[in-house]
Amino acid sequence: MNRDFCYKLRPMEETIYKENRLLRRKLDSLLRQARTNEKKQELFDSFGFEIIGTNSPAQLRDLLLFQMQARFQLQDVILCIVDYDKDTDRLFYGHDEEARAIFQQKFILLDTEKNKDKIKTLRPCPSLGSKVLDQYSWMVSELEDHELLESAAYLPLIRTDKIIGALLLVSRDNGRYQTGHGTEFLQKLSAMTAVAIENCLNQQRVKEIGYQDALTQAYNRRYFDLRFKDEIERSLRRDEDLACMFLDVDHFKKVNDTYGHHIGDLVLMRMVALIKEQVRACDIVARYGGEEFVVALPATSLDVATEIAERLRLAVNSDTQKYYDKNLNISISIGMTTLKHLDSVDRKDSSAIASALIDRADQSLYRAKESGRNRVVIYLESWE
Repeated sequence: MNRDFCYKLRPMEETIYKENRLLRRKLDSLLRQARTNEKKQELFDSFGFEIIGTNSPAQLRDLLLFQMQARFQLQDVILCIVDYDKDTDRLFYGHDEEARAIFQQKFILLDTEKNKDKIKTLRPCPSLGSKVLDQYSWMVSELEDHELLESAAYLPLIRTDKIIGALLLVSRDNGRYQTGHGTEFLQKLSAMTAVAIENCLNQQRVKEIGYQDALTQAYNRRYFDLRFKDEIERSLRRDEDLACMFLDVDHFKKVNDTYGHHIGDLVLMRMVALIKEQVRACDIVARYGGEEFVVALPATSLDVATEIAERLRLAVNSDTQKYYDKNLNISISIGMTTLKHLDSVDRKDSSAIASALIDRADQSLYRAKESGRNRVVIYLESWE
């Protein structure tokens, strides 16, 4: 009786054993997944604190677009920002043309007027999976081997209920990003990134206030002196030319005496706006004193600088402003020289080179004034 009973239980025992083994495997898998999630959480938290701790747009840019890709083993990371204040490019890059070349395909700035259609596609909720690549194909189209991408995570960047941009994490692994998987981690990451972007941009704006002329919003002389030496050293390392222009408003005292100092201030503000329209973002426009301004143009030959100067002179001369129902036209005189036409100064002394370039440009400006104003004069060695 007992033997028969035991014999009948053996198949049941085997079934129970298989079920227990299956349960153990599932439990082990769940534990491994829990450990993996815990490590992911630690990684995300650590990276999030680094993001919050950044103190400059350039540092944040490098952390998001370079280090994030390596640490999370991603094919690529794309940062997209809506340029509401028209200053994001300058704040993130400054005069760093090398960084601009490196990140131009991964760092997308959306103009609020020119890119309205793309801005409308930015949704306020995260999205994961292969469909993201189709929905935001305009973000990845410039990446190398973009056709090999299989999945992506779209993370909106939101501050005060307004979308300021998005992060796009892309992978060649079709299963890397799936709907509902890891969404909480990614939402936390996007929130931290949005806060960091806002903080870094505001901090940089505050820093720049100290380098700007309060009236014209051109850089001040202190900033120019610092940046000019840096650009000279960079030009020498790369064996590139650098142009220096000195300019001022013709008969500016007469403008002040006739129309008043308030109008004189408006004239200077307008002139700086016209200068900035004619030069590049990497060029340095600074108020040197009174109605005198200096412009440094890195990686610019004498011929190109002359064309820019003439174009600027014509733009100012043809610009008519109306003050108190009276039309006012002004003209400017420009003196200029370049680094490669400077042979008599020690090439290792950037301070001496800066002084020599400014002095020569100033002498050229004086010659322009003496020879009739409203003209561009290039420094000649024969003057010495």
